[in-house]
Amino acid sequence: MPGSCLRSAEGPFEALRLEQRLQERHRLHTLGANFVIFMDKPGVVLEPETLAWLDALPEAAVWLDLEGRIGWYNPAAASLLSGVQLLGSSLADWLQPASALQGPRWWQGSSDGLLGLPGKRWRWFRPSQAPYKGGWLCILHEVTQEYTQALAYASSLEVLSSLLTQEEKLEHLFQRILEAAVKVVPGAEAGSLTLLENGAFRYVAQIGFDPELTQHSVSYQDELRWYGLGEEAWLLGKPRLLVAPELQERSGNTATPGLEVFQKAGKIEHLKATVTVPVVLQGQVMGTLNLDAFTSTEAFPKESLAIAQTFALQAATVLYGLLSRRYLSELALQDALTGLGNRRALEEDFVRIKAQAERLDLPLTLIYWDMDGLKRINDHYGHAAGDQALKILATVLRSVMRKEDQAFRIGGDEFVSLHLGLPLEEAPEVIERVRAELHVEVSAGAVRVSALMDLATALSQGDAAMYADKRRALRSTEAEEGL
Repeated sequence: MPGSCLRSAEGPFEALRLEQRLQERHRLHTLGANFVIFMDKPGVVLEPETLAWLDALPEAAVWLDLEGRIGWYNPAAASLLSGVQLLGSSLADWLQPASALQGPRWWQGSSDGLLGLPGKRWRWFRPSQAPYKGGWLCILHEVTQEYTQALAYASSLEVLSSLLTQEEKLEHLFQRILEAAVKVVPGAEAGSLTLLENGAFRYVAQIGFDPELTQHSVSYQDELRWYGLGEEAWLLGKPRLLVAPELQERSGNTATPGLEVFQKAGKIEHLKATVTVPVVLQGQVMGTLNLDAFTSTEAFPKESLAIAQTFALQAATVLYGLLSRRYLSELALQDALTGLGNRRALEEDFVRIKAQAERLDLPLTLIYWDMDGLKRINDHYGHAAGDQALKILATVLRSVMRKEDQAFRIGGDEFVSLHLGLPLEEAPEVIERVRAELHVEVSAGAVRVSALMDLATALSQGDAAMYADKRRALRSTEAEEGL
């Protein structure tokens, strides 16, 4: 059959007989592909100009009979559905409606709705159809990029907005943000999320990398150099795509001494492609979203960058909300004057630290502190002087404590400290170190926290021990004055 566009189904359509009839009648040997046979209307032909237009369309075009069977298709359709037998088959065998509301005979309705072509990465089409020559002429307009973006935007917004109402630990919420990004951005197989803290980007979540990654930070300048598009694009939140081997070259050129851990924990040598998006809010970079692929340098289709950028914009708002909530929560657990934990923080930490002591089979000691003479300082020098004295005591408590110790101001001139792993008999040494750093007198009493002891009991016993110490100090002072 001359021409690539003269295609008809076999069997009941009697294609060969129709072809011979048309060849004789219309001299197809000279006109070639300028005609299309519509089998249920023998002898009906498509005008050469219309045929040429359909043949040249970049979109797939097919003609369907009333049962939805393919009777003709253009080269774009042949390319789209290559490797399958189209003639006489139903278009529904290859394309699936996105919505069940489109019905089994979607081609006889309006052009609303979408059709999906299954595959490793689905392709989506919006059909335009019209009745023609006893059947339906259908043109498929590809909208994969737009549809994928729309799905990603809706999905990410739903997930991210839901996080604002969750009461999970902040670290878990960071991980869920990253999981959502890897899920909605086409091509992403792994990733990491950083937050800017004290001039450096701290890794707060990772997928597909060494867990050690979340124990490290990278400086602002190193992260900006790794990004590589310049500070203007950085502040605008523009996504950057790097593929191997340029990816490895960039990493080698930007790595500074001490950053070898990122080469290993970040599996740089195994990456095929990576997308980095600055997470920007109100012109300030608050973190970076990194999405990675290990399988192909072409893992990220063109819509991935737009989706990643929009996700980062959504994530910026959510991260701001989460961090603001953490800040307010910290304020609620913090003594405004000294910056130590308050009584509410003590109530929360006591349960946690006591459970840790039991699990690790370590002693736990509570020390109850009281600043002697605070009222006298306030009366003689003013409340500002009294406040300064309390701040000094808080600073000294911090300075003598180990990493695992915690200190709290529970009201007025009273403080409490918890010491995990400190035996009761070693508490006097801690007390004396604190006194040695102060120019005011403090009374202190220590108690060993047992497994069955609650906070109220521990505070009561600590308070009693503190007053016993205060009485001893008073008797000692009176004895010295008597001499």
